[in-house]
Amino acid sequence: MKKICSTLIVFGIFCGLAFSQTAPKYILTKDGVKPVVLSFDASVTTNQIYTKAKSWNASMAKYPNSVVRIDKENVQVKHGGYIEKAWRIKDNNFDHWYNMEYTLNVEIKDGRCRVTFNSQETAYKVWFNANGTIIPKFKDAKATFETTINTLLTSLYTQIKSTPKKTEDNW
Repeated sequence: MKKICSTLIVFGIFCGLAFSQTAPKYILTKDGVKPVVLSFDASVTTNQIYTKAKSWNASMAKYPNSVVRIDKENVQVKHGGYIEKAWRIKDNNFDHWYNMEYTLNVEIKDGRCRVTFNSQETAYKVWFNANGTIIPKFKDAKATFETTINTLLTSLYTQIKSTPKKTEDNW
């Protein structure tokens, strides 16, 4: 019984550590989406963040070189993208899906990076009251918008955080 309890405790600790290391989330407000800072262990260098951000871009785009807007080695990577069915408005029990063009700007400094999401999409400005609260009929639109952009952010965070697979030389 002690072995089972100790095993469960150790498992719980590891699960807690795994779940506590999730990416911060973007939050849509009436003013737009604020940048998010991703922090990493001290062992992650600026060059590793830059390299992994570039490889993430290459995995996301069909033609990665054509979507790069800015590429400053070890400082900044900015690329554009397009998402089909990025957010929806539910009207009369029918989903109206909207596409979105965006840019993601990754600025790298001291083992962390600031990720800024920008879009030409401005429809969200009418989703909010003057005091900043969401209009009830647009709750679903805000939720789907945030889910879409947070999926991008989580994907980038996971790519940067991943450790390279070690290959053993069995010669």
